[in-house]
Amino acid sequence: MYKRVLLLCDLEGVNHVVGVPYQGLSRDTEQWEIARRQAAQELNAAADALFEAGAACVGLWDNHGGGGNIDRDDLDPRIEWIKPEGPRLRFAAGRFDCLCFFGYHAMEGTLGGVLAHTMSSATVQFYKLNGRYIGEVDMDAAIAASHGIPSCFFAGGSIACMQAERAVPGIVTVVTKTELSRNQAVFRDNEELFRDIREKIAEAVRTEHTPRPIAFPCVMEKSFKRVEDAARYLERLRGRGIEAEHPEDDLLGRDAHTVRAVVPDIDTFIVCI
Repeated sequence: MYKRVLLLCDLEGVNHVVGVPYQGLSRDTEQWEIARRQAAQELNAAADALFEAGAACVGLWDNHGGGGNIDRDDLDPRIEWIKPEGPRLRFAAGRFDCLCFFGYHAMEGTLGGVLAHTMSSATVQFYKLNGRYIGEVDMDAAIAASHGIPSCFFAGGSIACMQAERAVPGIVTVVTKTELSRNQAVFRDNEELFRDIREKIAEAVRTEHTPRPIAFPCVMEKSFKRVEDAARYLERLRGRGIEAEHPEDDLLGRDAHTVRAVVPDIDTFIVCI
């Protein structure tokens, strides 16, 4: 059994949340208030099951919009709050045996995905790794895997769960809501959902999971909604000595919205995010 478990918490994928058309899940809005309190309940259900199963430590990285979403008074006091270890790590990887994802969402461009985006709904069109679309679960699972840490559990919307299963074969998933469109979903009864989370997360940490690190070198593409943002990103990568360019296109000459970078290691991968 994995004894030291890190919970990663975003907000868009929790139950009872669909956001507002043409907006993200902005702080101090009604939907954000619902999301952060719902997230706390889902996390508490998970923590309770983990400690009952024999976990020695349960940490939480609250990562939506830079953190500060979950009210500590709403959270199980046994959960330890975690901050990233530095600007080049998205979370404190070394202290934990496995990752469990809560509230993560479908990637940008996903038809039907509730509040679907990748890193920034305002600026980013997509990320690709070796020609394959990737989302935030792919990124965080890959970073953890580079430290030998597997990702074993995911709770989120129905489409987000399918994408998580593609990103991490063998991951245990719990559907929090059935996704219909960007701002529509069929919600679950909370008590039923919490029972599923308790049962499935206990199963997940008792099962051995294999970390799947990225094989380097690889190629990452990041496409922006505005060419000015792409140009600035390209300049930043080149300033760090990373081999990067706008990809060639038969019609455009070069695609000014997209930057393709050669990624030799996990540190460069994090920079390219």
